[in-house]
Amino acid sequence: MGSHSKLKVGGDGEDKISQLPDAVLSHMLSFLPTKHAVRTSILSTRWKNIWASVPTLDLEHYYCDERRSLHAGFVSSIDRVLYCESSDIQRFRLHYYCLSEDLSRIDGWIRTAIRRNVVELDLCVWVRGDKVEKIELPTTIFLCKTLKLNLESNCFIYAPPESGCFPNLKVLHIGVDCPDKEFMEKLFTFFPLLEDLSIDGRLSSDISGTFKLFVPELKRLRIDIDSDLTFEDPYEYYFSINAPKLEFVNLKMDFLPSIVLDNAKSLVKAVLSFSHHDAIEHEHYDDRATTLLAAISNVQHLSLSVHSLDASCIPAFDNLIHLKLVLHDCHHWEVLAELLHRTPNLERLVLEHNGDVDCDSEREFDSHEERYFANNPNSENEETSEDEENYKGYLEHPWWECEKTAPVCLLSHLKIIVLRGFGGSNGEKEVAKYLLKNGKVLKKMTIYTGDFFYSKEKFHNACALFRKGSKTCRVKFI
Repeated sequence: MGSHSKLKVGGDGEDKISQLPDAVLSHMLSFLPTKHAVRTSILSTRWKNIWASVPTLDLEHYYCDERRSLHAGFVSSIDRVLYCESSDIQRFRLHYYCLSEDLSRIDGWIRTAIRRNVVELDLCVWVRGDKVEKIELPTTIFLCKTLKLNLESNCFIYAPPESGCFPNLKVLHIGVDCPDKEFMEKLFTFFPLLEDLSIDGRLSSDISGTFKLFVPELKRLRIDIDSDLTFEDPYEYYFSINAPKLEFVNLKMDFLPSIVLDNAKSLVKAVLSFSHHDAIEHEHYDDRATTLLAAISNVQHLSLSVHSLDASCIPAFDNLIHLKLVLHDCHHWEVLAELLHRTPNLERLVLEHNGDVDCDSEREFDSHEERYFANNPNSENEETSEDEENYKGYLEHPWWECEKTAPVCLLSHLKIIVLRGFGGSNGEKEVAKYLLKNGKVLKKMTIYTGDFFYSKEKFHNACALFRKGSKTCRVKFI
């Protein structure tokens, strides 16, 4: 490109940018937060009103007592931005940590954005204080032509109409904070065009009801729910999901509720994480796990994080080629053993050990380790103590019992294995040894070492002595 085609930034001082058409300048400003776009009005007369035609409003403010004047300025600036124009809004993003006295004004802002045919609506509104007043979202928000909606708040009340919700909505990200039964049973009843749904939030221990999802076009579903439950609580809430075109599902919950996935034959990838150790004590845990895993058994990619699963809960995953399994400090290696036998076409395995203070064996190990090193700072030069025996006993516990018959996947399909968070315990070494020995077509094993119980050198040396079932397999430590 010749020099004559370049913009002049010096010399004659000609302002090439200001000569661009209004539509181009407006598009450029749409990539800035609105407060920065407004500041361009002081550049020159040419720029004075360009910001007002920007189709994107990106507004963010976090109230604090020390900056009350800035808070008042923020409120007046939104009034100026929203009410000075009547053109359509492409995207309205409001992230606002506010006071209860601001709620009526926020209601007006939302209604104005809807009147201006907003396409993407992103509302994250949190009222400070212990006693939070509530506002009901305008009914028009459920009927507007918005294509993408993100709602997170501790002050919104959702009261959708009986029918006709979100006729054009394709993406919905919503945050819930201890919703009531009516909300759970109504809001997600029917979305004719929804393709991407994310639900984040918290449920109270006394919750009961059903999240009903009938979404014929849904392709991606993510649910991330925390609660204040214990394994003694009934947690009688349910998810009934009818999504015949669903391709990806990500469920992250501390306890396992009843989840029914109907018509999930299109599912390709699933991510399941049930993080609370005590969940396995619930009387319905095995039944619920069996139902959920059977519904996703056609997937090709599975990421599973659980503390324990009975072998009877695990179905055959005949189509599975990629598996990520996260095991916690309770070391239920039988979950790995059973999954290997039920995934005959598995090609890639990621096995991760995740430390968890809620697991009994973790607490037991920590106490042994702490006492051992506190009482034996020069342990190599002293006679074996009771603390040392307990500490080393943990490391030497068998945890993993070798299978006599190698799984089909290890003999014929599994080519790549990644081990994460391994610290050199006896069980972890036995697992690595077993996988190397029986991986007849294994090409590569990568071991990402965590906090070592023994020295890294000892673990490296131990692995170097393991027999390999595949002559072409490479072992790499990171």
